[in-house]
Amino acid sequence: MLDYEKLGAFYLGKVVDPATGKTGNEPLLYDSKDLTTHGVIVGMTGSGKTGLAIGLLEEAAIDGIPAIAIDPKGDLGNLLLQFPEMRAEDFRPWVDDGDPTRVAETWRQGLGDWGQEPARIAKMRAACDVVLYTPGLSGGAPLSVLRSLDPPAGGDGDPDTRRERIAGAAAGLLGLLGIDADPVRSREHILIARILDDAWGKGQGVDLGALVRAIQTPPFDRVGVLDLE
Repeated sequence: MLDYEKLGAFYLGKVVDPATGKTGNEPLLYDSKDLTTHGVIVGMTGSGKTGLAIGLLEEAAIDGIPAIAIDPKGDLGNLLLQFPEMRAEDFRPWVDDGDPTRVAETWRQGLGDWGQEPARIAKMRAACDVVLYTPGLSGGAPLSVLRSLDPPAGGDGDPDTRRERIAGAAAGLLGLLGIDADPVRSREHILIARILDDAWGKGQGVDLGALVRAIQTPPFDRVGVLDLE
């Protein structure tokens, strides 16, 4: 096995001789310190841009570096296909047409040719939790901004933390409506924050219907020292 297990060194494959096109044994390593600001992957269709991105994310995961991948195309879900033992039954749910035993053997041989042994796959799997969020679909974990309108678990907790959470929830909701609200001056932000504070103070959550009704008919007469009107 090639010696590339160094913290901060991302293994991307092996060096290819440009003259002969043959793959050598020297590993191609990328210094993760070069990704501290921005990066971009460019190339023609089918040149391997997505494969490179997945490789970078896997190497980051092994080093304990978290990532949030926004994937409109739907390719990065392949990161969940982590099967250290390469058993045919692991692949069966994902093989629509073909022999899962043959698929497992192809993966085992292909990954082995690039030094990706089962132990390294298991290391990556143990290093991180991979979650696939699918807003509006049931294929993965659901995602809803309205969950942020539920009261904090375990009661009020620290008042400052509660105020910050209320401000964040109000700003996030207004952001979805295209409103860039100032928490101090925006009437919309102040009203929604006050509604959340009132509901959470009673240990109640707020769904969309309850929020609309509370905006139309607020359950309080004052905001601070001022009358609601």
